[in-house]
Amino acid sequence: MSDAFSTHPEHALDHPELEAILEQAKAGPSSASLGDGAAGMSVEDTFEVEESVRRILEGGYKTIGLQFPDELLPTSVSVYRAIQTRIGHTGAQAYVLADSTYGNCCPDILSCLHLPADFLVHYGHACLTPTDALPIHYVFPRKKLDVGHAFGALSKTSEEDVQDGKKGVIVVWDVAYDWLASSIAETFTKESTIPITFAHINKPTAAPPKTDEKGKAPALRSVEPPEGLALTDCILWYIGEEGRSSMNLQMTHAYNSLYLYSPTSQTTSPLHRTTSRLLSRRLFALHQALSSDVFGLIVSNIGLSSSRPLLAQLRADLRRAQKKSYTLSVGRLNPAKLANFVEIECFVLVGCNEGGVVDSKEFLRPIITPWELSLALQGEGHEWAPEKWTLDLGKVLEGESVFPSAGLWTDEPTDAKAKADEDDDKSETQSNHSTSSDEAPKFSLITGTYRTKKRFNDESAGPASTNQIESGIQDLTLRNQTFSLSKLESAGSSFLASREFKGLEVRYGMDEPSLLEEGRSGVARGYTEEK
Repeated sequence: MSDAFSTHPEHALDHPELEAILEQAKAGPSSASLGDGAAGMSVEDTFEVEESVRRILEGGYKTIGLQFPDELLPTSVSVYRAIQTRIGHTGAQAYVLADSTYGNCCPDILSCLHLPADFLVHYGHACLTPTDALPIHYVFPRKKLDVGHAFGALSKTSEEDVQDGKKGVIVVWDVAYDWLASSIAETFTKESTIPITFAHINKPTAAPPKTDEKGKAPALRSVEPPEGLALTDCILWYIGEEGRSSMNLQMTHAYNSLYLYSPTSQTTSPLHRTTSRLLSRRLFALHQALSSDVFGLIVSNIGLSSSRPLLAQLRADLRRAQKKSYTLSVGRLNPAKLANFVEIECFVLVGCNEGGVVDSKEFLRPIITPWELSLALQGEGHEWAPEKWTLDLGKVLEGESVFPSAGLWTDEPTDAKAKADEDDDKSETQSNHSTSSDEAPKFSLITGTYRTKKRFNDESAGPASTNQIESGIQDLTLRNQTFSLSKLESAGSSFLASREFKGLEVRYGMDEPSLLEEGRSGVARGYTEEK
């Protein structure tokens, strides 16, 4: 028989990708997945097995999650066995976590809660967003770096900025080069002729980081200028490949010169020259948010330390602005998931330091950050300040709420509640004066048409303060400056009224009832009546 139009039967047993994974697992840790800095090292040394076991035994943990990214899964069995054999005598049990719910850079808290786990070891790249759900031990990749060449290349590229008056340097590196932190600090400090500081990574201890009264947790890495200098007087040096980490650093420090050194190609490039283009996209998304009335708050990761208090503050701000809000948790984002929520006009992503910006044209609706939402709620007259742009949820909590009494997510003393009541009265008076102007049609730069601002009264979310409970009857008799009744919209009904297709036609009492008949039976290849 000719094989021109068929394959050998053995082809069903061949799987090139699976064979490559099996060969990689047999070979042990490889430089392709763990970084070339791990070449020649054992599994125990590369994955810090002894340090992980020490933390587990000292903390008395019984259920341990081992989170691996996709590229490290071939070695997960070896790491699991190395850890389990050392902790098995205490009754502890380790579990391998793969295919994370949100992203590989974040601890998969949701999977840990399903176990439930009381300790997590996170392997691979990390975004270093504070998490307070459970103690976490980070094991970073190891990549090689020519420290001397990196300093020489960065110094030569940034000579012009130093001559223009820059007085200091801040060095930031990818987590894959954190194992060389001491060598980087020693070499750069010795060779530098101007003040220099380093953004060291502070790995969390056995206990989760404690949050302050606002819900903010201490950062695992902070970018601070040299002593006696302002941040605007410094140059930023980043060691690593271009990606989400460098983009976050680039946009957070928009007014600083940022130079990236790629250890792979051993070249440097100025990233600050493209910052304006990135911020222009965010400004466009902000203008779309200004024209939106229904918002969807997307919880990117339930374990982020500042996510819950920030969500409460954002919901309160949207309620005070008479916007409609929905809270969503959809796991990993993709256009198909968000397209199901067609009534939502703008999404707000409460995410980590690296996954908090979604700048893809495939999504039907704009996706903005919490800081951008707080700016949009302040109106068109507020100034756009790129130097304040941030993905740090803690910094957004530190900033003043759009409505001073909106951030009532904790129990307040009596004096604070009294002050909040006064603020409510003031804001109500101000809103009555501005109602007539809010109801006037406004021209949208995004759609090119006039739009009338919708006003929603969210009763299901509950009042934001005691004063709203006492004066709840006022919600039914809102009046504007001209003493005409104001229209309170319903997000569901208003969207349904604007749709062309509203579902199947309901024909109650219009058709005669039919008799119940026996249907087909059997399988598709041969129903009973066909035999």
